[in-house]
Amino acid sequence: MTVFCNVRLKEHAKNFGSNFAKDIVALPEIIEYYNIAGNYDFMLKILVQDMASYQDFVMNNLSTIENIANTNSIFVLGEIKHSAPLEF
Repeated sequence: MTVFCNVRLKEHAKNFGSNFAKDIVALPEIIEYYNIAGNYDFMLKILVQDMASYQDFVMNNLSTIENIANTNSIFVLGEIKHSAPLEF
């Protein structure tokens, strides 16, 4: 199951951001990690087996990371297009 999880941080000082990045890259379920503009600070692409696995991931991994103010999970129902990135 693929989940996109938007994350907003409580604090944005450099040390908070670098600690968050260190914690995120250590989690194998997170396969992509983007710094974004808008209502959230980061978007995580997460792969898990099923909804129960995602709940376990959130409760035992994601929620233990300091400085997360809130999250918003988006569950992928089906993949329409998947292609390699363009080279510039």
